[in-house]
Amino acid sequence: MHSEATTKEENLRILLKNFVDSRNDIMIAYIYSNEGLLLSKYGKFEETTEVDKKSEDIYGAFTAIVENLLDKISHEYKTGRYGSGSFETEHNRIIYLEAGFEAILLLVCDYNTNLDTLFPIAYLVVEKIAQLLEDSFDFKFNSLEIPDLSIYDSFSLGLDRFSVQHSKSIIEGVTPTHKIKKSEHIDKVFKLIVLGSAAVGKTTLVSRFLKKEEIIDYRPTLGIAISSQRYYVQGFKDDVIKFLIYDLAGQTFFKRVRHEYYTGANCAFIMYDVTRRETFEEATDFWLKDAQKELGNIPFVLIGNKIDLKEDRVISQEEGLKKARELKSLFTETSALRNVNVQDTFKLVGIGLFFKHFEDD
Repeated sequence: MHSEATTKEENLRILLKNFVDSRNDIMIAYIYSNEGLLLSKYGKFEETTEVDKKSEDIYGAFTAIVENLLDKISHEYKTGRYGSGSFETEHNRIIYLEAGFEAILLLVCDYNTNLDTLFPIAYLVVEKIAQLLEDSFDFKFNSLEIPDLSIYDSFSLGLDRFSVQHSKSIIEGVTPTHKIKKSEHIDKVFKLIVLGSAAVGKTTLVSRFLKKEEIIDYRPTLGIAISSQRYYVQGFKDDVIKFLIYDLAGQTFFKRVRHEYYTGANCAFIMYDVTRRETFEEATDFWLKDAQKELGNIPFVLIGNKIDLKEDRVISQEEGLKKARELKSLFTETSALRNVNVQDTFKLVGIGLFFKHFEDD
């Protein structure tokens, strides 16, 4: 838990612990500075009461491999920018990502880890690392927690485009598999539409993402509200992402004109209120199916909002996740009022859309 007395080093370790503990496929996470100094690390077995000799030996072996890799990567990226990518060994995968201008994150993972689900979260984590190191992390709008964005099995970032062909071992037993290169400078605009019944919290969610702390106008959105926000993915600071966010009213009248605002959408958020079953049924039976029919193969995120109202909840997380899987939608839960999971949900979608632009271009 963050407090004013928490040091930067403690916050980095809390973040790594949360990341490693949130996934079954990460064994160890390391943060190194550009000078090769170990800033923080966390491994799955660290919380056990007794670390056996075999675990210590495995930890030591991985640390030696990671530090050797770090040396090789730093020589390849002469400018001090690491980019991101992956390596494979006989039994594991090693993922690396640049964490701002000061550091690099390296992850030792299971061999069968799904890189399409790992990379979006990892990019979000390195943004948090960079902000902590730069003293720009804002606890009013950000969290050291790892968001639970459930991703359906067929989701793909298209990482095959970044596969290293005919690669040789960079060090003994370690072979490059992916190298995600920086693109030429782009300025990409993504249209994101927010749909759902009246009073589920759509406008509050958007306002929180835009970092407007006081939400004082609770009147139903009068037709459509359009906002914009700029964003970039860590390691690609020259490539500007601009969200054009369309907040559509949920009143019955506006359902009849909704298709005019669907056109050109790159992503859709479908929201419901976890305390009102009718909003869940309308979100899944009407809004999500309707948007999928109209927009086809774009990312859809089913969002259960108002999780701060625990005693009034009638839609469980498990029920929402099950329905999202049936409808092949991403899924998460938020509290727009309490600013839980808001920034991270938008940013994870931005990361996915950023990678998709390579495919579209």
